Amino acid sequence: MKRLLVIAVIALSACSSNTTAPSNTDDDTATVGACAATLEKPTLGLSAITEKYRVRVWDDPASTTPRELEQIGDDPFAESTGYDLTVVESVAVSPKDCKVFVGACCEPVSGITFYEGKKKGEWLQLMGHLPAISPDGELLALVSYEELLISSVATPEKTSTTIALPKANEATMYKSAWINGDQVAISGFTPKGAFVWIATISEGTLRSGELITDAVNWESEDLWRVGLVGADENENLVTRRDGAEGKDILDFRYAEAFESHSTIEIPRGTASYVMNGQRSAMVTEKGVLSVWAGNGDPVQLGAGYVWAG
Repeated sequence: MKRLLVIAVIALSACSSNTTAPSNTDDDTATVGACAATLEKPTLGLSAITEKYRVRVWDDPASTTPRELEQIGDDPFAESTGYDLTVVESVAVSPKDCKVFVGACCEPVSGITFYEGKKKGEWLQLMGHLPAISPDGELLALVSYEELLISSVATPEKTSTTIALPKANEATMYKSAWINGDQVAISGFTPKGAFVWIATISEGTLRSGELITDAVNWESEDLWRVGLVGADENENLVTRRDGAEGKDILDFRYAEAFESHSTIEIPRGTASYVMNGQRSAMVTEKGVLSVWAGNGDPVQLGAGYVWAG
């Protein structure tokens, strides 16, 4: 019955804050750490960005109440805001030990990732953005201009592997996700369309880009709608592309062949849809956040969000 509840997703386009979302597996997944989501605690390890561009993280295993972080990066609504903004765009929480990494774009052009230091309230910086953490919580991946940087979550300032990405005048990267313990997917745009590149960490290699769609390229609008969604609990690569009649398509692909073996439809206006192993998180067009793990019931966390994962 996997993915059969897609009707519930389609119905979101007509719903308000009572939005629900589909389940994505019939099997529970073993917990791998302190912040690994479970059927009973799907919010554990979740992160989200509010409409005011403040970060919330559900990083307390003993609570379902999120922790709202102090302002990280620039406040885009501040009266003194200039043109060189560095605004939060995505967040990664280690399922192993709940460490938080906040990616911000786009000054400098390589982006900045913030992470908590040993002192309370101390935030340190790494060059690169779009942070993603491996399923076991051990490794951190960052996209830094024309490179993919891999380091240990424990010592993120020490890069262990560097893999060259396409040149900036050839492609612009927007999203990243671990497929398994050795592969990272990065999606972005070229003048020819939306693509996904897959890096294999143990080999230090990057596979040639695979086309998601040529209907959207780096000169198009609404680029957030197209690209990488993440990887599901079966290590399928999941991508999003434009559909018809007010809908977008999620393709579930074999990572090696990049072949789409099943699809579901979601409302075109869905602001954010992220899959991270057994957990899925969705933000509707109205900013309503829902999260679920395995075949557990969706948990609604209210409105006022622009991204969650």
